Amino acid sequence: MKKTAILFPFLFLATVLALQDCNKSDEKSNTFIQNNVNTNTITILPLGDSRVEGATSNSVSYRYDLWKNLISNQWNFDYIGTQNDNTTYPLLLGKSFDPDHEGIGGSETEDILENIDEVLESSGTPDVVLLGIGGNDLVRNTPVTEIVDNLNQIIDILQNDNTNVTIFLERIAPGRSNVMTDEATESYNLFLENLAVLSLEQSNETSKVILVDMASNWTDAYMADNLHYNQLGAKEIADRYFQAIVNYLEK
Repeated sequence: MKKTAILFPFLFLATVLALQDCNKSDEKSNTFIQNNVNTNTITILPLGDSRVEGATSNSVSYRYDLWKNLISNQWNFDYIGTQNDNTTYPLLLGKSFDPDHEGIGGSETEDILENIDEVLESSGTPDVVLLGIGGNDLVRNTPVTEIVDNLNQIIDILQNDNTNVTIFLERIAPGRSNVMTDEATESYNLFLENLAVLSLEQSNETSKVILVDMASNWTDAYMADNLHYNQLGAKEIADRYFQAIVNYLEK
């Protein structure tokens, strides 16, 4: 397992992200995924907490809007996971929404780490993982060192399960501004800084960890409550995921 350094300087984050953009040609080395876009079915595991789960009384998951984006652009894919979304969604191009996912409300990185082997055994091996986690850890004051260590172990397991897996890792959106105290913002920013390091250290020749920036240009208008997305926010997350998927996976 790779050990990501903590207390990574905040000002260097922009440089790290810029390096990722500059190295897109290197990231294209994952030829397994690229050669299967729009041909063989790509299995996608949406993995995380209540923001992934959605379907509560006042919050919405990005999964349906991302599904619409992919279907509309003729991607051949299959959501997988042990959870089932029983919400009724409109058909699109005669297709029914794929309800499978692995988003569980209240989950922390430790919970995913404890359950990921069972999830993979039950759901099958994903080609792509959409990993959005860490918010509950931060709310419960879990040390950033522990969150990062858990994430490293989760990614190790995913990469051992599939050496060609592509992991899209969220720079998670913040909470509503009224809950982002100075202390909460400091921990949140430190977490995001360390994700930049983690993504570089955990990427290898066949399996990339790609940061998806959900944090920048975020607004309270996207929030249903202090922590969860409304419909506008869910669509914004879906669109950012879709753009990242297109930029990295499409030929």
